[in-house]
Amino acid sequence: MQFLFPVPASSIVTQSFAEHVHRAKVNNWTNYNGGIDWAVPSGSPIAAAQDGTVSTVRNDATGYGTHVRIQHAEGYLTIYGHLMDFNVRVGDKVKAGQVIGRSDNTGNSTGPHLHFELRKNNVAVDPAPLLTTFLPAGGEPGGGMPGGGQPGGGMPGGEQPGPGGEMPGGEIPIGEEPQSFPLMPRARVISNIGLNVRMGPGVSHPIVGWLPPETQVEVLRKADAESVVGSGGAANDLWLQIGHQQFIAQRVAGEVYAVWAPLPPPAAPKPRRRRKKSG
Repeated sequence: MQFLFPVPASSIVTQSFAEHVHRAKVNNWTNYNGGIDWAVPSGSPIAAAQDGTVSTVRNDATGYGTHVRIQHAEGYLTIYGHLMDFNVRVGDKVKAGQVIGRSDNTGNSTGPHLHFELRKNNVAVDPAPLLTTFLPAGGEPGGGMPGGGQPGGGMPGGEQPGPGGEMPGGEIPIGEEPQSFPLMPRARVISNIGLNVRMGPGVSHPIVGWLPPETQVEVLRKADAESVVGSGGAANDLWLQIGHQQFIAQRVAGEVYAVWAPLPPPAAPKPRRRRKKSG
């Protein structure tokens, strides 16, 4: 079985299934959200990935936040997390490509995005190999936008960047780089016209997407100086990898486009309840 992209297929992946699994192993998490995260602006339409029946609609303050779960054939279940709202009810029959809600930042989330999860007989599986922009037996082709929308030319939400998409951010400190674990470091876009996402670490690489201003993304690693120089840049330029063949400029020619975002403080331990002595 295949599934439609629930967001435009060109949307930026901020965390892959493999990265979710890696974080779970590093942190010894027994329960984790093993899906895919896409950075999409708040209010973006979210589409059902396949025909199915809505099994859950909830407004949780934590975890997935406001989310929808859809049961499909062959034991598959899809989850759409951190929504702003939804327009379906439990028991509704939905079609592939049908808009079921809008994206946001509810629940345990540090920025607007969609967390999409695929389960087979209640076991999380990687959705990526099963995603497609067209289902011959149903759904709307839409050029990569489920629900019949038009693609944004690699730009989430259909927005377009300004000329070059990389506007000098001025002499701004990039901040202190956080440790990679237990949480991945994050970067925040400070360019007021947004920031291009390129296939490699340098402006010579083709543009594959765009991040709106103030977007925060998880950083997988910094590109080494040799790869930057090989792409026509200078050794003191900084490029950050945010996904598979997805790089953003942090500093180029002394101009800053993204800064390190502070990590959220660790959750305070819950106080233990004292048991009353019997007798």
